[in-house]
Amino acid sequence: MPLDCPKCGSRNLRPATPADKSEEIRSYFFIAPLRCKDCKTRFVSRTIFPEDLRWARCPECDRFDLNGWTGKTYTPTGWTWLKAYFGAYKWRCEYCRLNFASFRKRKEAFTFSRWKKKNPDAVAEAGAEVPGPRPAPKVAILRRPDGEVEIPDHVPPPVRKLQQ
Repeated sequence: MPLDCPKCGSRNLRPATPADKSEEIRSYFFIAPLRCKDCKTRFVSRTIFPEDLRWARCPECDRFDLNGWTGKTYTPTGWTWLKAYFGAYKWRCEYCRLNFASFRKRKEAFTFSRWKKKNPDAVAEAGAEVPGPRPAPKVAILRRPDGEVEIPDHVPPPVRKLQQ
């Protein structure tokens, strides 16, 4: 059961500052104050549910939707390297860009389409558009006066075969 805002349903949450000593003490028992980054609502909720203890979660933001990483672009060090050496799964949280290793499996796979739906402002700021089908390449076919077809060298081979 993932955490979500009771007002807007967003999972874009952050820890809030405890209002008093009782909230601070309850945070040691995994009942912590949280704030929604989207609608700024503050609420107190359980942060760890017993049914979720078997799944890997991001150590920074406590999310369950994770990607894997191969180690080609990132070389782990310290505990992460040691866990990976002993066979832990290599996970990456795309929200906070953290690579980590865990012996637990992931609960749900991260998808950029879900991220784009939940973060339309970030998509607009980056200027990224939703990828769609690519238009077919425009190829100039040159015809000689004798009727023979000449195809330029920059045309990929599959297109060359279709046109000949």
